[in-house]
Amino acid sequence: MGQPRQRQTLPVDPAVDQVDSFPAVDEELLKTLPPVLRAVVRALGFGRAREWLADHGGVNVTIPAFRTIALNLEPDELVRLRATLAPHLDAAGRCCLPKADKLFIRVRDAQIRKDRASTSINTLARRNRLSSRQILNICREDDDRQFDLF
Repeated sequence: MGQPRQRQTLPVDPAVDQVDSFPAVDEELLKTLPPVLRAVVRALGFGRAREWLADHGGVNVTIPAFRTIALNLEPDELVRLRATLAPHLDAAGRCCLPKADKLFIRVRDAQIRKDRASTSINTLARRNRLSSRQILNICREDDDRQFDLF
């Protein structure tokens, strides 16, 4: 019998194993995101995460251990993504990724809460193309989280 057929994978460059070259991301922004989305943004940066999630978000994605062109990631991005998503991966290396619109909604809501002290509800509603009721609900969500003691 012949040799068993081996998968053709490209090993990750050893120089890329240093995971200390993470992109700069605002920590306040990261606090507003759910854990999986936080890991993706921390690994790829906000702009790159938005682009990548537009293509791969909303489904289960396998994050390979070896470099591949299937996910359109650079080798260093793959290493960082695998490292940050490690707690969220199952035994096969799969993770369910959120859609990119979740990222925009969270950032928009955080900005609305931040601007609420200096801007009227009607102005915020017009600026964000929402109703004044939606603006009030977004601001109230923040208030509810602060008073929840139990």
